Amino acid sequence: MSHMSLKVTLLGTGVGIPQPGRSQSALLIENGSPLLFDCGAGTLQRLTDAGISMQDLDTVVLTHLHLDHSADVLALANARYLMQLPGLEVYGPTGTAQWLQALQSAYPYLEKMEVHVHEISPMDAISLKDCDIFAEEARHSVTALAYRVDCGDKVVVYSGDTEPSPRVAALAEGADLLIHECSFPEPFDVTNHTTPRKLGSLLKNVGRVVLTHFYPESQGHEDEMTQDVEAGAGIPVEAGYDLQIIVL
Repeated sequence: MSHMSLKVTLLGTGVGIPQPGRSQSALLIENGSPLLFDCGAGTLQRLTDAGISMQDLDTVVLTHLHLDHSADVLALANARYLMQLPGLEVYGPTGTAQWLQALQSAYPYLEKMEVHVHEISPMDAISLKDCDIFAEEARHSVTALAYRVDCGDKVVVYSGDTEPSPRVAALAEGADLLIHECSFPEPFDVTNHTTPRKLGSLLKNVGRVVLTHFYPESQGHEDEMTQDVEAGAGIPVEAGYDLQIIVL
């Protein structure tokens, strides 16, 4: 039996601080139809760079509501509205509906624009675009979720923003691909985010790990960061880059 291959595109691998070559957080998973995870500033341009038509993209899933993961949600909804396409479906953690309402109220001229919000809690399971998605709690400064995306015989896990978390590591067990934030190189000691050695010590039984969400402090240290994760995990690890395509 032949399976359709799963295409994963890292649209944005950066953070809230601008840096060359790295747009803010966004990840695209295509199982026939495109499904967008996070939508930081620059995502609309990156979608265009990746050849994705606004017509095909009607669903975005947010890990949390920080600006570098959500800044382009309104812009995406507006683009679809301007093209006379149906409303945008937005999935996100508790608080997403209130956040979007507040955002839309700041732009009264967008009142006709349709956005349908669906709030997700940890341990919820939903199905979107022929994929089963399971949410887990991530450890961040605000309510945040990590997602396990099961499409046929392929599994992708996306951490969103999180400290190294046993729950996220357990979520990733058996996955073909883990896309995990790794914000700073060693020997930085930070809260709310991940550094390489702690991440490496938690991971097991993952096919492949791609690191994302690099702060400017990581520039030039990407190779040693991947080696630090690899040393602990014994799994192939690489540093992600914008518009990187991974076919599973």
